[in-house]
Parts: sequence; structure tokens; C-alpha cells
Amino acid sequence: MTRQIPLALKFGLAFVVVILLAVALVYFFTAQSIANRFDTYRQETREHFGEQLADQLAWYREWNGSWTGVVERILMRPTLIAVGDLVIEGSVMIFDTPITLADADGRIIITTETERLNQLIHDMREEQASKPITETPRPASEGNYLDTEELRTGIPIMVAERREGTLLVGEVSYGPDETGFLQSAMRSALLGGGIAIGVAFILSFLLIAQILSPLRVLSRATDRIAHGDLPDRIQLRSRDELGQLGLSFDHMVESLRRSETLRQTMTADIAHELRTPVTIIQGTLEAILDGIYDPSSETIAPIYEETLHLGSLIDDLRDLALAEAGELRLAKEEIDLVDLARQVCETAGASLEESPSVIVVPAGAIPQVRLDPKRFRQVLANLLSNALIYTPSDGEIRVDIRPVDERIELSVSDTGPGISASDLPHLFERFYRGDPARGRTGGSGLGLAIVRQWVEAHGGTIHVENRPEGGARFILQIPVS
Repeated sequence: MTRQIPLALKFGLAFVVVILLAVALVYFFTAQSIANRFDTYRQETREHFGEQLADQLAWYREWNGSWTGVVERILMRPTLIAVGDLVIEGSVMIFDTPITLADADGRIIITTETERLNQLIHDMREEQASKPITETPRPASEGNYLDTEELRTGIPIMVAERREGTLLVGEVSYGPDETGFLQSAMRSALLGGGIAIGVAFILSFLLIAQILSPLRVLSRATDRIAHGDLPDRIQLRSRDELGQLGLSFDHMVESLRRSETLRQTMTADIAHELRTPVTIIQGTLEAILDGIYDPSSETIAPIYEETLHLGSLIDDLRDLALAEAGELRLAKEEIDLVDLARQVCETAGASLEESPSVIVVPAGAIPQVRLDPKRFRQVLANLLSNALIYTPSDGEIRVDIRPVDERIELSVSDTGPGISASDLPHLFERFYRGDPARGRTGGSGLGLAIVRQWVEAHGGTIHVENRPEGGARFILQIPVS
């Protein structure tokens, strides 16, 4: 059996990984940025220092006419060192930055760079050691001169538009203050990252709790539904997708509760509709068997009528089930809807002795439509039968037919009492019992439910409304093709 991992643990691990990764990346790039910016600052400071020193050296070269004494006058300063009662006079370099000064030929005049200085000292010692042995002057070592690349990248010392020397400014290693500054900056970045991790963990915990709380409510509610107990509205207060999910869940629960009520009502209504004819058949047959009634045509006729009623009710329920399952077969053919409506209206009007006037009003030329004439005749008959029941004898029933875009609209209007607003949304439900003023009087109670199913089976729509001047209007639309 696969072990179930709680959603809270999944969320928690995901947030931990994301938070740690994000903070690590931010710390890394912050540290890199600080170091790079600090190096850039030191480089700019070094270049600025080199330009200022080159200007001083150029002034000295122009003033003195040579590089003689440049070290003592420009690069060094006198200093006194006290050792007990003895005071020693000396000089030290003014600048801590390693520098190298060469003349116009590239020969090094002075350098404070350690490696270059060691090379110069080594060359001088070799030169001194070789003097007693050889009489010819030894050529200067290449270490005493700047190479081509150094001459190109060095700072030129210009006097009267002539290059009189070259200055090289070396790199300076980090001092204690600079190292301390970088370490302090790194510690600050690390501290900020730690604070960010703590805040992120707190916010992620609150977010996980906010996400999981409505999910737990929904989970408990679905468990109750699974056990046949419909809960009340959960009413999630969240204003995001979870809140929308809660609203959808509440609507689903209301729909289930209403469907359950309708199922129970429909079951009771079907039982009632079946019980009445069965009771009549049973009572009549018992009376015949007991000798109370003679088995004549007069006593058998009611039994036959009730069996017809039972058969009609069963056929209606079967057709409704087929239509809802999408398995209803329609024998469609091209028909003239106006002629069909007039035929049904004539038949319906002749069924009552004192019936209201029934008229068909087409709006212009109505194209033929492809319909199942038997099913659609039943649709019109049910609508007209319903209208005839509630329309007074001096009233009027009007059937309007007109084209609307690529559809045909047919409306059946009456001048009866209308339909209450609470009954309008449920009028097409099976066995729905509404206002007694327009309640079901006879029949199976499936007429309007069948009307809706037949219209939808033809790809159409139907709805009902109250007319402003009084009475009800059923409006259906069906496609032309």
C-alpha cells in the first residue's frame, strides 16, 4: 500500500526548498556584487592616484629638466627615528601603493614593487660581481626595462607633448580595514538572509494554514456527502479561487439537496399517479368477482380507460428517460410549421365546448423546418392544452411564429392569471406542484417536462414568462436546419 504524504508536508518541503534556494542565491549574488563593486572602487581610486602622481612627475620633469632627484623630492619624505638618546634622520616612501617609474627609453628609475625590486637587486649584484673579471661593460639586464606591454598600458608622462617617462601603478592587497569592511558587509548580507528566512518561514506557515483550512472544511463536507448526509453551506470567507470553489461547492450541495427533494417528490408523485388507476382497476375487478358488478361493457370500460392512462404514463416516463439519456429517436422531415400549428390549434379549440379563441399569427414568410412532426405536434398540443385550462372562455390564446436569425421562434400566449414568480423556475420539472391557481388539474403531470425534452431534442430552447398585460407566454426557438 502506497504511503500517503500529507499535503501540508508537501507544501512545507516545497516552501523550505524554495526559501533556502532563493536566500542562498540572493546572498551569493549580493556578496559577489559587493566584492565586485569594492574592487571597481579600488581600481578607480588607483587610476585616479596614478593620474595625479603622473601630473606631479611631469611637472617635476619639466621643472628639473631630468629625472635626477625625483625620488627624494617627489616620492619620499624625511623622517626622524628616536632610538634612546640617539635621533636618526632618514626618509620613507610617501605612497603605500606600489609604483614603478621609467624614463623615456623605458629604463626603470625607481620601483617599489617587490618582485621588480628583487630582480633589480639581483641584476646589480651580478653586475658588481662580474666587474673584476671582465673589462668590457656588461649590457643592462632586460629586467631593468619595461616591456612593450607595460609601456603600452602604463600612464605616459608627457612634457611639451613629448613622452618623457612611464608610470606603472601596481595592485595593493587588502589591508586590515578593507578586509574588515568586506567581512562586515558579508556578515550583514548573511544576517539579512537569516532574517529573510525567518520571515519567509512564518509567512509560508500562515499561507499553508490559510490554504489547508478551507480544504479541510471541504474534505469533511465531502465525507458527509459520501455518507449520505448533505451538510449546510460551508461559506468559505476566502476571496480567491478557494472562495470560488467554496461557492461552487455550496451550489452543488444546494443542487444535490434540491435534486434529492425532487427525487423524493417525483417518487411520491409517480406512486400516486400509479396508485389511483391501479386502485380503480383493483376495486372494479373485486366488485365483479364478488358479484356486485356484472362483467358487462359498462363495468369493464373504466378498467380499460385506466389501463390506457397507465400505459400513457409509462410511455411518457420511458420517453423522458430516453430523451435525458440522448437515445430518443426522431423521425425528422421538412414541414411547414405554420400549417402544423393551425392543425393543432383547430383540434385543441374543438375539444372544448366554450373555449377561448385560438389564433396563429405568422410574421411574414416562415421557412420550412426539419422536425419530427409527431413529437412537435405533442409539444404544441401540451402547450395549448395548458393554456386552454387557465384561459377564460372570453379570453384569447395566440400562437406567434417569426424568424429570428437562423432560428424560428414560436410563442404561445394566453390571457389567464399568469404564473407566480416562485413557480417560474420549476415549471418544467416533473410532477412539480405550484400555485393552485395554475396547479395541475388532471393528466400525468409530465406535460411541460415532456415539452422541454422534445424541444431540446430538436436542438431548441424553451422558457416561460409572464406577459406585462397579464397571462403567461411560453417561448420556444428551434434551428431552421
